[in-house]
Amino acid sequence: MSRLFLNFCILLGVILLQQNVFAQNFNSKVAAIINTNDQKDDILEVTGIALNKTEANLSLRYELSVITSNPSAKNSNSSKSSQSGFFTLKPFENEELSVTTVNINPAMRTIILLLIYNEDDKILGTARKVYKANRNTITELDKSLSYKKKNEGIQLYGMVTENTKTKPGKDFYDFFYQKYQLSQNPENKIIHIDEMVSFGRTTRILVKVDNTVIFQFYARPKLDYLKKMADAALQNVNRYFQNLKRQKQQITQY
Repeated sequence: MSRLFLNFCILLGVILLQQNVFAQNFNSKVAAIINTNDQKDDILEVTGIALNKTEANLSLRYELSVITSNPSAKNSNSSKSSQSGFFTLKPFENEELSVTTVNINPAMRTIILLLIYNEDDKILGTARKVYKANRNTITELDKSLSYKKKNEGIQLYGMVTENTKTKPGKDFYDFFYQKYQLSQNPENKIIHIDEMVSFGRTTRILVKVDNTVIFQFYARPKLDYLKKMADAALQNVNRYFQNLKRQKQQITQY
């Protein structure tokens, strides 16, 4: 083996290693999420979502693209349509970026791609869904499905239980649940919304995961106030899940 060829192999290995490291950093600070509803008459509703996993305020840019091509054609030209925009995220906040409808053609291959960039135009988050010509779907999250894990069984994600006693409590639950459905629950935990009678006619609302109180406040009937409390509660829940994830990673390292 010549020295030149050996040096080339070493250089190629370093490049591949760097690419792998960079790929692992995607979605570590900001997660890109694609939500889709069920197809109706080959029409798919696509929602692009961003989730801040850090304690910092972030200024970001997104691009949600739909790319179609005909895999059966030898010289097939692909078509691409995109939506983009600038946005900001508070610590552990998630935000709906864009909603679009996609016409799924059974004869075409359709790729839905969401990219999130920082202020330096570097990619922080990425998500992708692929609809093949035979309508089978491959997503970046397939490896996390329960039936592919060692212990097979049904797992419930995104469950929020309600035990409220007043209309403000129910309104808070509705606001929180709507926002929570936009984010991901990586720990497969059930969130409990409880309302307790406090002093006089006031009530206290608690947001709990397992037996841990993540967020609590005294209820008020104003909707704007309840929406702000729902946003604050979701930020605390996201922070709690991210801390759990870091703890598991640290334990795994040891």
